[in-house]
Amino acid sequence: MVCLLIFSAAYGAGEKTLATDIEFSECTIGTGAASLVAQCATVSVPLNAAEFSHQASQPSDKPSHIDLSIARIPARRQSARTDAFTLIAGGPGQSAIESFPSVSVAFRHIMRNHDVILIDQRGTGQSEKLVCEEAPDSMGLDAEVDHEKMAQLARECRDSLQYDPSWFTTSMAVHDLENVRQKLGIEQWNMYGISYGTRVALHYLRRYPDSVRTLVLDAVVPPNKSLGPDIAALSQRSLDLIFKRCLEVQGCTQAFGDLSTPTMKLLESLEAQPRTVSFEDIATGKLSTMEFTRQHLAVTIRLMSYSALTAAILPSMLHDAIVNDNFAPLARQSEQQSRSLGSALATGMHHAILCTEDAPFIDNTETSGDADTYLGEGVVTSLMASCENWPQGKIDSDFKEAVVSDTPTLILSGEADPITPPAYGDSLIDDLSNAKHIINPDQGHMQAPYGCMPVLLAKFVESKDVSQLNTDCLKRLRSPPFFIDANGPQP
Repeated sequence: MVCLLIFSAAYGAGEKTLATDIEFSECTIGTGAASLVAQCATVSVPLNAAEFSHQASQPSDKPSHIDLSIARIPARRQSARTDAFTLIAGGPGQSAIESFPSVSVAFRHIMRNHDVILIDQRGTGQSEKLVCEEAPDSMGLDAEVDHEKMAQLARECRDSLQYDPSWFTTSMAVHDLENVRQKLGIEQWNMYGISYGTRVALHYLRRYPDSVRTLVLDAVVPPNKSLGPDIAALSQRSLDLIFKRCLEVQGCTQAFGDLSTPTMKLLESLEAQPRTVSFEDIATGKLSTMEFTRQHLAVTIRLMSYSALTAAILPSMLHDAIVNDNFAPLARQSEQQSRSLGSALATGMHHAILCTEDAPFIDNTETSGDADTYLGEGVVTSLMASCENWPQGKIDSDFKEAVVSDTPTLILSGEADPITPPAYGDSLIDDLSNAKHIINPDQGHMQAPYGCMPVLLAKFVESKDVSQLNTDCLKRLRSPPFFIDANGPQP
């Protein structure tokens, strides 16, 4: 059962005049199961930034400006504050405006005293979204497209776009953020970045240090890290931690034993002989059939590892396939994941980022051990194939350098995160002199909504003090118990 959650905002309580030249109107933001009443507007910004004006520009018959979609959720309490809270979405390619309602519970305490300003990064959401329906994910998550076909589809995607995608990079996005801040009359941001959004937030801090009051980095992508080379090894690390935790829980180990070797054998079996699987599509109620391959299983395992909630049902699904040759639950999950990713990511913008900020900096020798992982060696190859004919985007010369700052910063990591491990967060501490790193045991990707974290985030944003932040309440945070079968965990 899916519930539509619509939260209303009492505008009179937190109403402030932001700017005279931007007209806001009431709107509802979000998609799917959650939405929020807000105020929406558009802001026109230059397509190119001054420092890149000497480089090739958009042809004269193309637009020189783009419209950014922004949304405002006024604070619930009357306030004369001139700072505001903003979320920088991940992906790359997600819309901040569309994704915020589903995670707004994490920021409910912050929203009491702070206006929330959401900006769809150029190329996402309603900000001139760069999307190609047929283009596969450049990280190789599309299980059915070979590398030659990936290169072809990426090239077709590039050629179909209204804008030159080389202008849709992080280096350009930070100028947009600053442009909006100035237009709205906001003195400083309280900035929260999630996953790829941490890359944007850190680069914004580098460019506009006085514009950031507080910074929360959840699931950090450090400036010097390129997405791709570590994915297979980190995904394997996460799965190993899930299996290890299963062995430490009596009910799980009694039901399933050590799943490490059987899971690898299952992958090998699917590589030799894919299964034709029929299952009920819960979105339509109709019977669906698919050829379930090794790649389908590998991608399903990886995406289920992102959250402790989905990781809790993974061992039972794998065991059912291993022992009973029942692939229906895994196939259904694979179909749902594919549908969800396809609607959430702007594929053209996703390519524009990875083919400028990651692929050119990858050393293929970094993936020498990937053959022994459940994802195998295809991730980087897929990325390179997608970027083969993609234009080099605008990137600042210091983009890959460390960000040095004393801005109050809270870093959040999940111990079992399959793509941004705690080590990534640790790597920032020496350069961020006023930072605290919180690592939640057994958790996956994104920490803001869990346990007492929403309260801690509000206290941090209010006080700007990481040194006095008492995190003892997080000791009560527990991962969901493992499902032993379809009926759930043991009593």
